[in-house]
Amino acid sequence: MRSLRRGRAIHLLDIENLTASPLPTMAGVARTMTDYRQQVQVGPMDQFVVGVNPRSLVEVGRVISGARFLTRSGPDGADSALAEMAVSDRVDLRFERVVIGSGDGYFADLASWLAAAGVHVTVVTRSGRLSWRLYAATSDITYLNAALAA
Repeated sequence: MRSLRRGRAIHLLDIENLTASPLPTMAGVARTMTDYRQQVQVGPMDQFVVGVNPRSLVEVGRVISGARFLTRSGPDGADSALAEMAVSDRVDLRFERVVIGSGDGYFADLASWLAAAGVHVTVVTRSGRLSWRLYAATSDITYLNAALAA
């Protein structure tokens, strides 16, 4: 039986961080996702999980179709929802590659855990938004090109 991991990637998107806005607009999300898809390899079996502030769910959901959305209020709410889901859903056993769409240091421990489990981790961020902790936790970093998409 073929490994569940082979050829599969999951994209964990901290959409507020990628758009550089706590309340991203539809236009900002659309620009960010266009840039993301130009910079990041997306395979036919890839899955997307988007962490989003509950106040932004409708705006973001209208632009990103086919994704799983996780919401949580408060400081680092969406970040913690994404990280907890990754651990509890054992993405380390189901995906060969994990793409963390954020520059937030909150994801450094997740990146380290995944790498230790043999998962290829890519961080996608914007220039000037990558935390030192996350930078130190991975060696594969992709920078989005578009102007800030707020």
